[in-house]
Amino acid sequence: MAKEKKKNIGMILVIILIVLLAVVGVGALVLNKIVGTKPLEKPGEELGYDIFIGDENMPVKTSVEEGRDLVKELSQVNVTYKDAKAWLKVPGTTIDYPIFQGNDNTQYYRDDRDAKAQDWGETFLDYRNDVSKLADNMTNTIIYGHNTETDNRFTPLLNYKREEFYQTHKTIELATAKGMYTYEIFSVYSVDATKFYYIDTVFESQTEYDNFITSLVKKSRYGTDVEVSAADSILTLSTCDYSIKNGRFVVHAKLVKTP
Repeated sequence: MAKEKKKNIGMILVIILIVLLAVVGVGALVLNKIVGTKPLEKPGEELGYDIFIGDENMPVKTSVEEGRDLVKELSQVNVTYKDAKAWLKVPGTTIDYPIFQGNDNTQYYRDDRDAKAQDWGETFLDYRNDVSKLADNMTNTIIYGHNTETDNRFTPLLNYKREEFYQTHKTIELATAKGMYTYEIFSVYSVDATKFYYIDTVFESQTEYDNFITSLVKKSRYGTDVEVSAADSILTLSTCDYSIKNGRFVVHAKLVKTP
């Protein structure tokens, strides 16, 4: 009789334990759902710091220094900084910087050209790219820049969310030691960087590259009527867009003029 009683108590305890575990599990799921869908309190919260997000209504500072010899300016910077590989300029905007390239994509992310810690690092070229091969077949040249709280670095790219801005800012200039390259913009969009890989640099075939180009065209917020194909080399500009989680704002352009 005593054994039977102990057995019953043991079964009751097991049942209570199972019920408690189930309650805790359901509670955890509900909490995760609440936290997971909670909007970010501040832009950039998921990165652990507060950051302004540029948007399509941001005032645009127009550059008045057009027509400069960017190849010469690059060579002057390159005397001191050997990692300065190019000079990027988006005419009519404040995007007008030397472009650095490190051994990986972290070197200039939070460090400046003097290797000093700096929130916005430098505007930099993907380490996998080669500026001597910008016009090569199946080339995707990628440049990254921070989205800051003022109209500098790559924040002005956010203005391309407006088609009317694109209509008056269609080209990009990139100077290297070889000379000046001109690109024509064909696609702009916001994207969750974990769901769409736009920074491919190696393509196994012309077909693979063609499919890649097609996917970029389809992503665009609006039509540009710029014809682009697997025969074109392209330039990709990438910055953060904190209006969406893991957000990036991307501008793609095709090479239309070489030195």
